[in-house]
Amino acid sequence: MVTLMIVFRASMADDLDEVLRKSGLTAYTLIKNAEGKGVTGNAIGSFFYPGTNSIILAILPPDQAERTTSALKEFHTWRLQATHGQPIAFKLFSWPCEVLI
Repeated sequence: MVTLMIVFRASMADDLDEVLRKSGLTAYTLIKNAEGKGVTGNAIGSFFYPGTNSIILAILPPDQAERTTSALKEFHTWRLQATHGQPIAFKLFSWPCEVLI
């Protein structure tokens, strides 16, 4: 099994949900209102920094993880083109996972 963690600006949620659905990913955990700082600035939900991030965690078999990763890389490329190469608040991480129960 493979764990995917997607950290993204909450404003991308609808577009990202469509990408995940089309890749066949139907089960995941969504963590809303994640605050933080990064290369795209602060995301702390305040008056001066109104955006927040969300995090998706998904545990997938390797073949599904590859399909989903490919779809997310295409999404990332599309978003980068829309910003003319400026960084976007979107990161994808993966690591091996063993289901214990």
